[in-house]
Parts: sequence; structure tokens; C-alpha cells
Amino acid sequence: MAMARDGSALPRLTSFSTRDAPHGDEIDYWRQARREAYVSVRTDPVGSAFGGDITLGDHADFRLSTKRARPEEVRRSACDIAQGREDEDYLYLVFQQSGDLLVEQAGRRTLAGPGPLVIYDSAEPFHLIARDYYEQVVLELPADDAFSLAGVNRSDDLLARTFDCGGASGAVAAFFVHLAQRQDGDRLGAHHLESQATALGASLIGLLASGRCALPESLRRTEALAYMRKHLADPDLDAEGIAAGLHLSRRTLFRLFEGTGESVMARLRSLRLERARLTLRTQPGKQISTIALETGFSSSVHFYRAFRTVTGMTPSEYRQAGVAGGAASPVVPDLET
Repeated sequence: MAMARDGSALPRLTSFSTRDAPHGDEIDYWRQARREAYVSVRTDPVGSAFGGDITLGDHADFRLSTKRARPEEVRRSACDIAQGREDEDYLYLVFQQSGDLLVEQAGRRTLAGPGPLVIYDSAEPFHLIARDYYEQVVLELPADDAFSLAGVNRSDDLLARTFDCGGASGAVAAFFVHLAQRQDGDRLGAHHLESQATALGASLIGLLASGRCALPESLRRTEALAYMRKHLADPDLDAEGIAAGLHLSRRTLFRLFEGTGESVMARLRSLRLERARLTLRTQPGKQISTIALETGFSSSVHFYRAFRTVTGMTPSEYRQAGVAGGAASPVVPDLET
């Protein structure tokens, strides 16, 4: 795994291309690639001369990919959702670059062409149809986190609708499209933009749901969360330090988290435990005491107690359960696209 100078992991880039599949196995290869890059779906490419490729960037709090493919039809049913092995629900924000994509979900259907943005959710059945060759950039966000960071109650109001990318929304859309196109050749640069990208993704949800959230507070809350993530390893980080780092009063900081279901410090603990769970799953050789220090717990005892309270198991048990259940993503070698 490539590392930045500060010891943090650079985003992992994985490429899939049907050109690397044995002749005659292109469709089966594509079905497996789609499951690994996104969520479990049933994929039916249209025509015998099918081809496609995906370049996927796996970042700390989101995944960003470019996808090009010939016509296909994709379904995710209630049965697929029930049998899926995903740890979370995901929002997919699709920036269509060429070709059209028909999206059906939540009782709605919309046709997205080049330019507009369309969103679908892995937690609900969906149906996607591309009748011609298409290219798209796909931003994957953990759904609960995205809505929480945006200060918006989770609902299906944004699903299967097209949104024109103009004004502020267009600037955010352009950021993600450019990042997706450049992340393969500049992983270090992409790594430095991760915290801003997380905040921008949540802000985009807030922009699209305008009228349902107070956008200025949403933006400041995303900044607070980005600051917490950046300083997770500091065991002395508290509300006063966060407020000072953001040049806010403590009262303003507390108000930003009112109605989110977690206080400032409760959210900080959740972020630490989320990072610890990710490290336990993806770095099986790292000592648990080291993970405790890297995620800002003052001692291993404190870490064990907090971890068990939230997950119902010790860090060692959680790691073993992940290994036994195959929770870690398979390592796929980078392929030329």
C-alpha cells in the first residue's frame, strides 16, 4: 500500500477492463467487476460485443470512479439487498459524461444525459438502463454520513431525479469530475484533497436539498467534521480545541450539532471508532495498541472499553469476524484501461 509522507495511506486505485478477460468471458468478468466496484446487482449487457472498463479510487471516506461501457441493463432487487454483504448503505451520485442513463427508483424514473446529475441509493431497489455506449463519473458516499453531514433528514426525495449542474452545484460537480479524471496519475494530490472532497460531497447533498436545511450551518458542520478527522490522533482534542481551530465559539460549535443525534464529543468518538474499524478490516497486521493511539484514544484500555460498548465485541474479535466473513475487499491488481 502506497503511503504519504505523514504515514497515511494514499487512495487505492483499482482498474477493471473487459479487455483483460479471456475471450468469451467478458460478460462474466464485467458482472464480477461491477460487484467489486459498487454493490451487488444483476447486470445484463446488451449485445454480443460488450466491453467496458472502470477505474476506481478508494479514498478514506468516499469512492470515486470513472466508468465506460457499452449498452447494459442493471437491476438491484429487494432480494439482492437482503443478500448483499455491504457494511453500509451508499448514495451514488452519477455525473453523466456521454450517453444517456435511465434511472428508476422510489417510484420515479428519469433520463440523465450528459451534464445533469442523477442520484440513486443502494438501500432501495433500482433499475438502470443504458441503451448506447456511455461514460460517467460516479461518487459513492456512505448514505447516513452524507445526509448527516449535510444536515438533511434521510429520505428518497433526491433519488431518480435529474439536477442541472449550474452555479454552486456545477462547481462541486466539476471538482469531482476533474478529481476522478486525475486521481490515477496524481494519487498524492488526490489524497491531500480527501477532507475537502468529503465536505464538498455533503455540501452538494445540501445544495440539492435546498429549502430543507440551513446550508451555512451545514457547511460549517462539514468543516468541523473535516477538522476532527484531520486531528483524530490527538487524544487531547476536545470541543474547546475544535472550536478554536475553526475560529468559532463553543456555543456556535455545539449549535452546529444540535438535531443531528450526536453531540460534538459523541461525534468525535464515533469518527474515531469508524476509523478504528476501517483499520482493523484493512490492515490486519497492525497492532491494536497502535490503532488505539492512531485514533486518539488515551490508552488501549479506553479503546477496548469504547469499542466493545459500541460494537458488542473486542477489537480482536471484530478483526477475526471480518477475516472469517471475508469483510476485507479483495486485492485486485491495477490494469491498463
